[in-house]
Amino acid sequence: MSEDQVWRALTADRGLWGWGDDDGIVPWTGEDGRDVVPLWASAEQATAGAGVDGDPGEGPLFLDLDTLLAEIPGWMDAGITTAVLSAGGDGLPVPLTELTERLLRLQVDGRA
Repeated sequence: MSEDQVWRALTADRGLWGWGDDDGIVPWTGEDGRDVVPLWASAEQATAGAGVDGDPGEGPLFLDLDTLLAEIPGWMDAGITTAVLSAGGDGLPVPLTELTERLLRLQVDGRA
């Protein structure tokens, strides 16, 4: 899925899917050794992308716009600067600052 398709899915569903448990999203270590937040366009894609490596009690979690915006400051406080958006296939690294801007634009203008 292309970058445009990820943003269209975010706009249509007004949120994205993460992988985690009752305590929230589980960050992953990226290829460069930095922690990232993986986000997907659907629960099925989250399960396909994370399910094999998931711990008991973990599963896909839907994060609507408000929840995503509320979570980002905590991720940044933890030193995480990048989300990896995926709708199948390779992930698209997006700085959390850009993701925040697009989420806010989606809330106001209805488009990411």
